[in-house]
Parts: sequence; C-alpha cells; structure tokens
Amino acid sequence: MQTYDDFGEMHFNEYVRIIMSRKNVVIGFFVTIVSVVTVVSFLMQPSYRATVKLLIDIEAQQVVTASNDSVSVGNNYYAYKEYFESQKEIIQSRSIARKSYEILKRELFNGVDFLESIDPTEALMNMITVEPIRNTRFLLLHVDNKDPKRARDIANHAAKAYVSRNLSYITKNEVLNYLKNEYIKLQAKLSEYSKVYKHKHPKMIRLQQEIDQVVERMQTEKDRIDGYESSDTIPTVEESSASNSLLVGIKANNISIQDEAIEPRFPFKPNKRRNILLAMIIGFFGGIGLAFFLEYVDDTIKGADDIARIVQWPFLGNIPQMLEDEGEDSIRKDLFARDYPTDPISEAYRTVRTSILFSSTKEKPVKSILVTSPGPAEGKSVTVCNLALTMVQRESRVLLIDADMRKPRLHDVFNKKNEIGLSNFLAGHVPFKEIVQKSDIDNLSLVCAGPIPPNPSELLGSSRLKEFIREAENEFDFIFFDSAPVAVVTDSVIVSHVVDGVIIVLECGKTSRKVLPRIHQTFHDAGARVIGVLLNRIDITGSHYEYYSYYHKYYGSG
Repeated sequence: MQTYDDFGEMHFNEYVRIIMSRKNVVIGFFVTIVSVVTVVSFLMQPSYRATVKLLIDIEAQQVVTASNDSVSVGNNYYAYKEYFESQKEIIQSRSIARKSYEILKRELFNGVDFLESIDPTEALMNMITVEPIRNTRFLLLHVDNKDPKRARDIANHAAKAYVSRNLSYITKNEVLNYLKNEYIKLQAKLSEYSKVYKHKHPKMIRLQQEIDQVVERMQTEKDRIDGYESSDTIPTVEESSASNSLLVGIKANNISIQDEAIEPRFPFKPNKRRNILLAMIIGFFGGIGLAFFLEYVDDTIKGADDIARIVQWPFLGNIPQMLEDEGEDSIRKDLFARDYPTDPISEAYRTVRTSILFSSTKEKPVKSILVTSPGPAEGKSVTVCNLALTMVQRESRVLLIDADMRKPRLHDVFNKKNEIGLSNFLAGHVPFKEIVQKSDIDNLSLVCAGPIPPNPSELLGSSRLKEFIREAENEFDFIFFDSAPVAVVTDSVIVSHVVDGVIIVLECGKTSRKVLPRIHQTFHDAGARVIGVLLNRIDITGSHYEYYSYYHKYYGSG
C-alpha cells in the first residue's frame, strides 16, 4: 500500500522528469531572456532622477486681515485622504505642466528639450511622477531626464510652480470669501436701516454704495481667477499678496518644499544589476513554466504509465534511443543487437525477448508474431530485426518476413534482391521454399516482400497466408512479420487475425495517446491477440530510466 510520502515522491519525481526531459526549453528560454535584457540594459540611454520632497498639510495657517479679523483657511477642503490624492493629481496635471513649461522655456534652456515634441506640455507631464511616503504627509516629486542638471532644474521649478499655484489659489479664494462675508453683513445692515430710514436717506445711500463696491470687487476677483486659469504665468508669493489690498501678511500656504532636488550622481535607469537579476529569475521560472505548459499541451506517450492509463496491454519493455555514434545509419540500427551485444540497448531487446517467451504457453503458443506501429517511422522495422537477432542468439531458428508490401525495406537491411518474395507466394506463382532466403546470420532466414502488388490488402487476406504460416512453423521456431503501420492501412489488422500474437511499437514522445483507444478497438474487433507493447527511443537521461543510464556508462564504455 502506498503512503502519502510515496505519492509525494512520485509527484516530485514526475516534476523532475518533466524539467529534465525539456531542459533544452528551460535553458533556451533562460539564456534568451537574460541575453535580451542584458543587451537592452547596456544599450539603453541612462536616465537620471531628481526628487523634491513636498509637505502637504490639510489646514493652512490663519490669515490676518486689515480689519484684524482672523480668516480660517482650509476649513472647506476635503477630508485629508481625498485632499492628499487630489494634490497628487494636480501636480501631474496639464495645467501645472503647461505653466512649468513656460517658466522653463524662458529661464533655463529655451525649450530645447521639448522642441522635437509635438506637444511639449505632454512631454513634460511624462517626465513628472509623484510618489507618496507612506504614513506621512510628504510627497516625492520625481523628474526623469537624460541630463542630471536638467532633471534637477525641472524638478525644482515644477515644485515651485505647484507651490505658487496653491498659494495663489488660496489667496484669491479667501478674498472672495471675505468679500462674500462683507456683502452678507452689509445686506443685513441694509435690512435693519430700511426699518428706520427711507430709501433716499443719506445713510441708506452710503450703505448701498458700499454694497455696490463689494459686488464690483467680487466680480474683479472672479475675473482674476478666470485669468489665472488661462494664463501661462504663475505669480510669486509677493505678487499674490500685493495684488490683494484686503489681506496682509499672508503666510497661509499649507504646501511647502521640504527638500529641494539636488543633481543626481548615478543613473536611475537602467539599473543593470537589478535588470539582469530579475531577468535571471524570470528566465528560470519562466522556462520551467514553459516546460510544464508544453508538457500539458503535449499528448504524446512518455512512459509505461501513460500506456497503462489508456489500454490494458502487457508492457514488454523500454528501448533506449540509439545515439548517433552507436548507429550512424538505419542499416546499423537494424542490426544493432548483432554489432553491439553488450550495449544496454541490446540488453533491452533481450528483456523484450524474455517477455515474449513468457507469454507463450502450451495452450497458446507464440511462434508467429506480427510487429507493427500506429504510424510510420516509429521504429517497427528496427524493432523486428533486433528481436529476430536476439532470438537467433539463443539458437532459435527464425524467419523474418517483410509483410509491408507498400514500402518494403528488409531486403536492403540484409543486402538481398527484392525480385521474389511474399507477394509472389500469395499470388500463387511460386512455392514456399523458393521465396525463403538465407541471411549472413546463422539460423536467420528472410522472406522479402517481393514485387509491390496493386492490392496488398487482398493478397494478405487470402487463404494463402495461412498456408504460408503453416509451412513456416514446420521449419522455424519463430516467425516475425514486419507489417505496415496499423493506423494508416488495414494490412496489419488482416495479418493479426492469423498470427499467434501482435507486438505494438510506440515511440516515446511521438506516438499520440489519442490513437491508442482506436487501435485497441481495431485489434479487439479483429480478434487479434496483443501479446504486448514496447516503448521505443526513450531518453535514458530522464529520471525514470536511471538503470539504463548506469548500465550504459558501466558496460557500454568497455
């Protein structure tokens, strides 16, 4: 019984297998991300950041008027949180940027930085960012520029423009509030006088004149505010105070510059070290994520567990992938078990041979075996040749038959002519003994496919095939058929009905899991006996195949 830890280990091993099997994807993604970020970081033009620290207080100080009355400034402002957020938006507004640009254009550099821009105000807005200091009333006004001195100057002038704007706004609004209060007082006084005096009484006339003067001043202040909104200039503190004869000693600005910007010594961007570190982290985990994503969308068979979850065929074994230095061409791969008898791949074929022998009983002997695969180029011909060689190595008499009469190739493997073969026998043109050719390997004989007929399926479905098998079983211990792919044509299904067993070759990482249920149903309907399935061309570097890797290093090196 498996414990919780067993399952956890199984899952961990599966994750490792996925990563190892797709290590090229992980490494490739990692190298690409790090390389691109590194190159871009070194080619990017440096940008410097200058910062001004601003203090934002919700309540302004009181203003002492000429009549010695105190006017409380800021009582009508929003709650501080909303007010604080509003000030952030004002600093980055087009209005402040436009007014700042006019000052910068006149006083600093004649707009050189902005001449190439279609909208200089927008360009300046993009330079300015605002960052609050958490749990404080401070705001940081940042300006990024390729010139450190220019970044400093822009930051300081933008901050001063914002502070001056706020002071002007407070001053003019307080003047209006003062005039409104005066107007209300005079109206109340006029109401009281009207109870005592006539309309043309001198006191009534003087009082009405005072009211008219207040109304005129209110209109003047309104016009001044409207003029500020459309003006490209920002008045200084002195100008704001001098313009208002009603208020004196104004020090009511609740926004001030705590620390002016200084010239930055080091670039703010790009931060090469940080960029490369982040690229390494993103590249590593992104590569792993990409590997798991590819594994998720990949429906190919990776191991025996994948097969067992779909069909209940016996699993005969794994055949490792032949490396290029071990099999330089397809002919050498077909005869691998003869040329490299101590290699772990040859040992894997002998393991399959043992499984085949164990599947043979007195009640159901296995002498004639069909070897096929779902699709082309999945290793069925290489498999049937090497299985035949392993049977010969135990001194069994073996007959190898090329039943793929659409694309035959066994005659090339054993350097024979394909002038006469199975198609001639099935057509009734020659007897059995004339198509059997001895190979250069003891106890191994060959029947070539023969001339390619126009109707291979009809020939294989004739009664002559059963007669062929009966005669072959009288002279040989084992008969191996190399047939066409089962998912492509019906030849293999036809042959499977008359042989003792079928071996299905699947290629690791190529054969789709979707094809197995259909093949299973096809052979079941044909009444075929599938004695097992083997997985071909597995990667021995994967975590599931440590044994093959160890065997290869220990024995293969000798």
